[in-house]
Amino acid sequence: MSEPIRIEKIIPKGQGLAKAVLARALELKLPFEVRNKSRFSEKLSDGREAHFFLPRGNVLVSDDILIADDGSMIRISAADQEVVTINSSDVHQLMRAAYHLGNRHIPVQVGQDFLRIEPDSVLEGMIHQLGLEAKHESAPFEPETGAYGGGHRHSHAETFDSDYALAQKLYAEHEKPHIHGPGCSHHHHGDHDHPHEH
Repeated sequence: MSEPIRIEKIIPKGQGLAKAVLARALELKLPFEVRNKSRFSEKLSDGREAHFFLPRGNVLVSDDILIADDGSMIRISAADQEVVTINSSDVHQLMRAAYHLGNRHIPVQVGQDFLRIEPDSVLEGMIHQLGLEAKHESAPFEPETGAYGGGHRHSHAETFDSDYALAQKLYAEHEKPHIHGPGCSHHHHGDHDHPHEH
């Protein structure tokens, strides 16, 4: 039986690695609750045991590459898990649902014409009250990162800065002077809402 391998290094989305190198990586499918952890152990597809010691507050997403101490590479993908999918062709309805879910600081996946959450009867009741269907299914769960629980992806700092600059520029062009109302400090919904004044 081979020794367990130790994994501490993450290359977000395999950035900068050649395709041929990426092709050699072993795929490891993990549900969201495991991708959210910094310490865990998993059996790899080649039968070896791997112990993960990742930076705290990091959330693994599909196509992240992990490098083991022996040089092995592992490509993360989102495993199917039980989820609740909220479909609608009515964008306004979905935006309302996203707003109410976001207010609860729970992980939410935002798709083209759907929202996806982990099963929760209270939230499903709220979705029904908003006039939307909540469908249980088995699917990969890839929520927005960085908007809850401090799960900031450090690799996204650069894109966040450029998004922030772009958002400020758009606000400057389109907004009349913006008066902050009493409820205005509560903008935690993702990186793209209107930028905080620091």
